Amino acid sequence: MAIWNVLVDGIAARLSGHPAAAAFLPHLADLAGEVPLPCVERSAMLPVQRYWPAAGASDPLGQVLATLDSQLGIGWRQNPNYRVKPPSAGFLDNYGYLECAGPEAPVRTVDLRLGLLLLGPATLYPPHQHPAEEIYLPLGPGRWWRAGDSWREFTSGAVIHHPPMCGHATESGNDALAAIYLWRGEIETAARID
Repeated sequence: MAIWNVLVDGIAARLSGHPAAAAFLPHLADLAGEVPLPCVERSAMLPVQRYWPAAGASDPLGQVLATLDSQLGIGWRQNPNYRVKPPSAGFLDNYGYLECAGPEAPVRTVDLRLGLLLLGPATLYPPHQHPAEEIYLPLGPGRWWRAGDSWREFTSGAVIHHPPMCGHATESGNDALAAIYLWRGEIETAARID
């Protein structure tokens, strides 16, 4: 599927030259040429999907992801840990993700997770951590915090790196926030709120 390769190549280009991203590039190269499996049944729509694809429309990678999502019917999800104990009132109405590559995704891989995080306006994804190394590629403006650092504003074109087990948080502003994420290393263990 040509649109898949456009996404993989676009992500690789955005990561190119970022020192922390070098370890992700071989995993992305392995995904080039893969054919995503269409989802057999579309999952129920999450409330946060009301902001998609508008939240990523100003970024070319967001446009490609929107096309891929509409062609494959990728199921949107929420972390089961958060569904059991939401971090705040209204969080589950303003949080979700779709996963394009990973152990249960349309492109099957055990080495990498590649997907899209979506937060509704004025939503805090509170401090959390996971054993996977992570990179975010925001598709619009948002704020990120990392342990030992202060909150910082990022927008399209930025590469945000979180080492394994490094506490971090994300917050949208007046508009919804869409950000591509990549996980490598220990990708089987879900994030947990600090």
